Amino acid sequence: MSEHTLPKTVDPLKYADQNKILEGSLSIKLMPRLVELLVDSNGTVDVKLEFDRDAQNYRVLNGELNAKVTLLCQRCLNPVIKPISSQFALGMVFDDEQAQNLPRAYEPLLVSLDSLVVADVIEEELILSLPMFAYHDNCHNEHAPETESDDFEKGEEKENPFDVLSALKIKD
Repeated sequence: MSEHTLPKTVDPLKYADQNKILEGSLSIKLMPRLVELLVDSNGTVDVKLEFDRDAQNYRVLNGELNAKVTLLCQRCLNPVIKPISSQFALGMVFDDEQAQNLPRAYEPLLVSLDSLVVADVIEEELILSLPMFAYHDNCHNEHAPETESDDFEKGEEKENPFDVLSALKIKD
């Protein structure tokens, strides 16, 4: 099976004018910035990209991504497989001024006149969709150190320094 069933580059303006839809898969190995954040680079990303014009005549790219990535569990430090799903709406712009005037429904996608690297867009959206912290659903790490909250619950009750103030208030 091919590692890349999508075109490497497309003409985004032409595709938007022609209402093109791209569907396929892309190997995670082909995305170096994403691979740096993962435990391993096995797997593929299922992709659906819809180039179009919206009601206000903006060129847009609507997409949907699905993948399973292997991250590091932040509790036990073992690999954990997490499903990643992302739906996004990008408005095509040529500069920062156009990006500022883009409707809020769209995130800006800076494009050139003739080519857009499909893998770069997919990689960026996957990175943005990664969870901040990855955990196993039922992770019980026996080697985790005791937390301070455990010590706090076991400790004796300390005197409140503001009790002196309440005693002064009662005297008045």
